[in-house]
Amino acid sequence: MPDGVNENNVIEVLDIPDQSVLQGKAFYSFCLDSFLVNGKNEEVNWTVTGNNELTVDIDTSNRVKIETPSSNWIGSETIKFTATQNIYSNSTTTTFTVQSIVILVSLDGFRWDYFDRTNTPNFDALIAGGVKAKSLIPVFPSTTFPNHLSIITGLYPENHGIVSNRMYDPEWDAWYYIGEGSVPVTESRWYEGEPFWVTAEKQGLTTATYFWPGSEAVINGEQPTYWYPYDGSVSNEEIINQALDWLDLPIDERPRFITLYFNDANYWGHIYGPEATEMDPVIQGLDSDIGMLMGGLNDRDILENVNIIITSDHGMTSQSRDRMIFLDDYINLDSMMVIDWTTMATIRPNEGLDSIIYSQLSGVHEKMDVYWKEEMPERLHYSNHRRIPPIICMADQGWSISTHEYFDNHPDAYTGGTHGYDPVYKDMQGIFICNGPSFKDGLLVDSFQNIHIYNLIAYVLGVTPTENDGDLNAVISMLEP
Repeated sequence: MPDGVNENNVIEVLDIPDQSVLQGKAFYSFCLDSFLVNGKNEEVNWTVTGNNELTVDIDTSNRVKIETPSSNWIGSETIKFTATQNIYSNSTTTTFTVQSIVILVSLDGFRWDYFDRTNTPNFDALIAGGVKAKSLIPVFPSTTFPNHLSIITGLYPENHGIVSNRMYDPEWDAWYYIGEGSVPVTESRWYEGEPFWVTAEKQGLTTATYFWPGSEAVINGEQPTYWYPYDGSVSNEEIINQALDWLDLPIDERPRFITLYFNDANYWGHIYGPEATEMDPVIQGLDSDIGMLMGGLNDRDILENVNIIITSDHGMTSQSRDRMIFLDDYINLDSMMVIDWTTMATIRPNEGLDSIIYSQLSGVHEKMDVYWKEEMPERLHYSNHRRIPPIICMADQGWSISTHEYFDNHPDAYTGGTHGYDPVYKDMQGIFICNGPSFKDGLLVDSFQNIHIYNLIAYVLGVTPTENDGDLNAVISMLEP
């Protein structure tokens, strides 16, 4: 009786475990020499059948090579492996599941041109091997929470409900405000759009967020599987290490979608202003953080198999105490509630005073435009929500709206940098980079609005998107065929 054949003349083949691998155009999964026949490494020939979508080859060293139909292919395929020896044979089957992973990184306040002002080798490497937009156009207002919610829902603020970092809901007589420990941020009632992690979790994907506006609230009955309440004391290194730890989890626990948030460019941009030389080491530090993430992926041999998207919510521009518009020069502030200040003033007049206040403010300063909310420029999509106050005063870029009292009592205010202006200003625009098996190499695309990112992520992860304001066609040129 030949070696490796039992008394029934049948080769005994150990089960080959199901394989789950990260997205990639081609990858080597395992070597069949590590599988024994009758407890021994016998001389056997292996063949493979049953592969429709995947191309599976076994080389002369019995190493299995699998290639996907395209670099953004995801799915499952059952493969039959047959071991033959002389006239005897036996077979086993295994299922290969090819998964895509997306890591979405937000660099709050990282302006579109920051790459050009200092050395950024890690950003440069991602750009050279991926896609870069000339800039990313924020929604109005160009502030943190409205734009993060637009990126993650594909909706304009008037449709996802977070119309400002600070807002008042007249129906509830309630305030929403951001900041560490904010209670309204955790309340689901404020969020009217569906974040991508909710869409994905409903369709069976595991998701994780290490800080992203909205992730602290249960929305439509869902939250990311893994999430943290915002804590400004957490270092970027700790955030990156946690993301890598998530990727080390067993396949049934590992997130397919991860968001990371870094505040450095925004924090220091407000203090120094975007043109200050002190911003150079901040930019270099963020480049090093991205290098740490890439290094961790490379150490795990998955750098080429993970889709990385790096973006920012808005840019930054310089402000000055010499460029001020004082509302109390023109109006009695006791006659209204000012919801938001600085780059714009959003005003809710006392009952019956709407027309009077509008007429008192309209045209009073050449650097400030005043609108009824229904007459806001259509391109801003900022008219159709009860949380948008009736009157909106928009300052020209670099100008600030305040009161004499506040100005006099805060001598350090209105210095450094700020944002929140009309997104048409280039200084308000941010960045977009993507790199990974789903994306083309070395492609520069025109500026586009951030509402389209939601559909891009959904496509890469094979998730059916909910109804939104974005359009996949606006970004589809970035994708590998």
